[in-house]
Amino acid sequence: MRTIAFALVLFGAQFASATTLTFSGVADDFFEAYISTSDSVQGTQFAAQTGTWQAGTVTGSTVLTPNVVNYLHIRARDTFGAPSMLVGEAWLSDANFVFPNASQNLVTNNTDWSLSLTGFGVNDLIPTVVGQNGQNVWGTQSGISLSAMRLWSNQTQGEHYFTVAITPVPEPATMVVLGLGAAGLLRRRSRR
Repeated sequence: MRTIAFALVLFGAQFASATTLTFSGVADDFFEAYISTSDSVQGTQFAAQTGTWQAGTVTGSTVLTPNVVNYLHIRARDTFGAPSMLVGEAWLSDANFVFPNASQNLVTNNTDWSLSLTGFGVNDLIPTVVGQNGQNVWGTQSGISLSAMRLWSNQTQGEHYFTVAITPVPEPATMVVLGLGAAGLLRRRSRR
């Protein structure tokens, strides 16, 4: 009985602190950032750029749903015509989750991010790099790493749906609980 109580305490400890995702970005012309637990569902909005890129970097934060893959979705659109782009950087508050690059920090790039022209989670493409932060007509967006790539597609105007997965990392407490559960089952079986 004490083993089960100890396991429950360890299991509950992993939920004590929630992981926060922060995203800073700029689009030419507008964007909204969402968090979702489904690749194909837009999710809950936590940031929005309501002025054009000249207004500067927009930053927002949200709490991730524990123990499941979360998806950072960015809906960007060019309303006024070319040139077009999205550039940004994301951070996680702790090591309970990782980006596809296996870290808690990710810049926009065409390796870890996917793009769709029709909606989240459908007809994914590799985004086109149209420059780097600090280059091209947009100059440097503050609060975003200079290694962040400006992403878009060959299509200029219209909706662009960018996605990156954020994967949970199994915690030692989870492994202990699983081990204790298995040990309990083996002990019960050996008594029979």
